[in-house]
Amino acid sequence: MMDKYINIIIVTYGGKKARSLRINKKVLKAGLLGTATALSGLFLFSLVSFKQNISLRYELAKLKSKNEELQVALAREKKRTSHLQQFKDKVEELEAKLVTIDKFLRKKGIRRVPSGVGGGKTRVDIFDVDYVSFLHKEADKAHKYLARIPLGPPVWGRLTSRFGYRLDPFTRRPEFHDGVDLKAPWGTPVRATAEGKVIYAGWKAGFGKTVIIKHAYGFRTLYGHMSKIKVRAGRWVKSGDIIGYVGSTGKSTGPHVHYEVWRYSKKENPLKYMYVRW
Repeated sequence: MMDKYINIIIVTYGGKKARSLRINKKVLKAGLLGTATALSGLFLFSLVSFKQNISLRYELAKLKSKNEELQVALAREKKRTSHLQQFKDKVEELEAKLVTIDKFLRKKGIRRVPSGVGGGKTRVDIFDVDYVSFLHKEADKAHKYLARIPLGPPVWGRLTSRFGYRLDPFTRRPEFHDGVDLKAPWGTPVRATAEGKVIYAGWKAGFGKTVIIKHAYGFRTLYGHMSKIKVRAGRWVKSGDIIGYVGSTGKSTGPHVHYEVWRYSKKENPLKYMYVRW
């Protein structure tokens, strides 16, 4: 009977009575075995949990890295989309400008709106390089057209006499004034209002020192009363080139430029071309 139990004597200090504890060996073994089993299970659970934690950390790191890559790719795509939108806006802006210029040229009887301009969004892919090249070519053509049309004043000055009937400053009788008079300081440069060929450069009755330029599309311009002529007949001039200087030669009351615009031998009001409204 005694072999079935284990006696444990607990002795304390201070003269207190010793205590004994008797434990059944089978119960003790069962307890120790249960404890060992529980500890083993806990150890295995901890080990599995540790491995799972390591695996989850690794997967989380991969996902974080992938997320960063996606964020970078998204930022690039947003930037690319922004650039494409800016490009599209610029193309549409260029289209609108070309249409405006072409309408102006059409009103002047120079040309008609080309078939391709303004139809890029429906006829051609707006990001098509060929279409963009086409627009640039049309812009170059428009620039050439505009350079050949007498636009703007030959000199910046005060308008003292308009196109049409007026009182002659000398006779005080009604007369038709074929151009406009622009008052400016003596010696101010006078510039060609469009490119063309100088067909006359010299003294002309009533106009004094005069230059006449023949332009494209039937245009011809005259610049009179200059103090000095800088070009010769037969010379080709560009828009903005200096052809002479303000003076008061000929039938004149003071330093100014008499400016005329003709088209197909018909008198035109220079103001129609000097101050363009788009």
